[in-house]
Amino acid sequence: MPMPVVRPDSATAPTFTVQWLPPHKVVVHDNDWNTFPEVIGVLLRAVPGLGVAAAVALTEEIHRTGAAVVFRGDLDEAETCAGVIRPIGIRVTVEPDA
Repeated sequence: MPMPVVRPDSATAPTFTVQWLPPHKVVVHDNDWNTFPEVIGVLLRAVPGLGVAAAVALTEEIHRTGAAVVFRGDLDEAETCAGVIRPIGIRVTVEPDA
């Protein structure tokens, strides 16, 4: 004997709201004490999937303009990335990417 199918009453069925957090960006600011090789090396360790050429280009942009966005992603990933960069003494900010 087949089991009866019970369908939830739409008036009492739970509803869910999904709220997406905004993406975030990691901004690295220039300073006068870290060398190019130090910055390139830390970017390669901190930014997932970043290649040497891109790390060199970002380092040059940081030096030339005073800052550069080195990563965009969710807040946890951005904080993790920034946490790898900060220990060498570079100012790093994590900001909503509007």
